[in-house]
Amino acid sequence: MTKAVPAALRAGVAGLALLGLVACTGTTAEVTASTPASAASSPSASSSSAPSSSAPADPTTASSPSATGSAEAAHAEATAEPETLVWGPTVDAWEQALDDAAELGLWEAAGAVIMPAYSGTDPEELADLVADASLAGVMLMGDATRSRKTVLALTEAAQAGAGDRGWQALVSVDQEGGSVARLDGIVPSLQSFMAAGAATDKSLVRGVYARAGADLAELGFAVDLAPVADVTIGLDDPVIRDRSAGDDPSAVAGTVVAAMLGYLDGGVVPALKHFPGHGAATTDSHDDVPVLSGSLDDLEATGIAPFRRAIAVGAPMVMMSHVAVDAWGGIPASLDPEAYAYLREELGFTGVAVTDALNMGAIIGSHDAGEAAVDALAAGADLLLMPESTKAARRAIVSAVKEGSLSRERLNEAAARVILLSRWQESLTTVEATVDGDYAEALALGSVTVGAADCSAPFVGDTVTISGGFEADREALAAAFEDEGVSVGDDGTSVWITGGDGASGEADVVVAMGGPWALARSQARVYVGAYGRSADTLAAVASVLAGAADPQGSWPVALKGVPDAC
Repeated sequence: MTKAVPAALRAGVAGLALLGLVACTGTTAEVTASTPASAASSPSASSSSAPSSSAPADPTTASSPSATGSAEAAHAEATAEPETLVWGPTVDAWEQALDDAAELGLWEAAGAVIMPAYSGTDPEELADLVADASLAGVMLMGDATRSRKTVLALTEAAQAGAGDRGWQALVSVDQEGGSVARLDGIVPSLQSFMAAGAATDKSLVRGVYARAGADLAELGFAVDLAPVADVTIGLDDPVIRDRSAGDDPSAVAGTVVAAMLGYLDGGVVPALKHFPGHGAATTDSHDDVPVLSGSLDDLEATGIAPFRRAIAVGAPMVMMSHVAVDAWGGIPASLDPEAYAYLREELGFTGVAVTDALNMGAIIGSHDAGEAAVDALAAGADLLLMPESTKAARRAIVSAVKEGSLSRERLNEAAARVILLSRWQESLTTVEATVDGDYAEALALGSVTVGAADCSAPFVGDTVTISGGFEADREALAAAFEDEGVSVGDDGTSVWITGGDGASGEADVVVAMGGPWALARSQARVYVGAYGRSADTLAAVASVLAGAADPQGSWPVALKGVPDAC
């Protein structure tokens, strides 16, 4: 049986392929960012060509030019690449996924759109959880991510739970870098995503995230709930801040695309978050519903811009935030039909729309687990992340379909998108690395930003004094300076390090450890943006200040009174 392909999917075959090419000329990131080399096939508008209707019916004219042209057209049709969605899978694969979703029992279909968190350490328990509830997959966190051995055992167990159903369990992790890093000590510690925004070489960004993605794939993860595509407003933003690449929508878009393609190069599906943008919200959705009250035009020019560009280039997965947009329904976007309609119809997104965690305060303050699950699916979600109760969510989905408040067709569509993504991810292969050695160190060296009236290195003398921040930071920076041959004592160049984004200090050199906003509140001769506090980050800071390495970063946000980057 031949099924009609939804309009949003057809848009991805030709129109968005062209849009993706146009978007690729926008910034340095897209100039070097091609369609993922690891994808099975690329979009081709020519795939829908058909033989000419003017071909003569008389077989005696077979040798005529028109007949030859018709034969060539028929051959072209037979050998043309199959129609694909802009992010990679073929339309045939989508139709097969729809068939498979339709054949699922109702309880199985309900489980196929749920991704709970698992924080235990028992592989058998996890395998049973996936099998018994027919789950789409799981997100590992807490104790489940404490050691490499545990992670490997659990990701293998999740696949055992999926059995022979024909698609894998989507095992995901929330590994952004910086303050959101579930795999500390297991994979290299990247700075916050603002470091990627500060790095002027976006091919470096792509290469770093390709290595990070390959590490996750090696651990058995199929999805990383990153990168953050939000545009931050700075200190009034209570939760995103340096998790964002910056405050300029176009620059953020370029960084997001580079990181997204890097993850795909590494064989992992990236989930862009948090649509339509959490960086301008002044309420933390972990606690309550943030509201964006500006015009849709303003939102399109700011928060939505990075998502638009990344979707055009081939984003396979987008996370829906719990931010309410007054210009739409005024309810959390994760539950808002207008938000999903905009994502699909205006932006042409054909991949998986996953909700932000449904156990967050913005949702559980007004919905129980079952209500949230049904409302999100009815609105247009494909994958439900971390419902407050997996059992209650699954039960409510089944009841809603039986009662008619949620159509089986909508459930099938959601499950099919998850199935399609699961299968497509397994086709991804890791591309050859372009960043050698310690990739966390490479990003740190490529992103450390220095602003000074005099950009002559070194920026410190033979001896430094270190103050401010946390004791562990001071000790790590002192060790890094000593490795560069700079003594640490009670005199010499004064170096003050921040403890928080809103701090302020005065010294010869002020170093912002997280976001750089404290620099605008401080007085110094030299201002430094580090975007993290790992050993690699502090080693890069010391190396740059000592003159052993050149500063390569640029300011990712506006900082009043701070000199331009050297």
